[in-house]
Amino acid sequence: MFGGEFPISGITLCYGPLVLTILGFIAFAWLTDLDARRPYLREMDLRDDEERLGEDPAPRVIEQPIEAETPTGTKVVIRPPENA
Repeated sequence: MFGGEFPISGITLCYGPLVLTILGFIAFAWLTDLDARRPYLREMDLRDDEERLGEDPAPRVIEQPIEAETPTGTKVVIRPPENA
């Protein structure tokens, strides 16, 4: 009854869902990590602080509406301030 050999269907029944769960988690973590690394509504300036010190420190003024997409795929519109 309790011999040293298990039928292949018993091994598949026990370890199949476990393997699918682990592989599914790895795939989910990999895909969400790719999404988390996307730039989010900003420009990436990779220069050092010393290189940027010579620039005009005035903030950018938005003059017309800008359409953008968030990492979740939602479309947003950035509008200029009312008093501009």
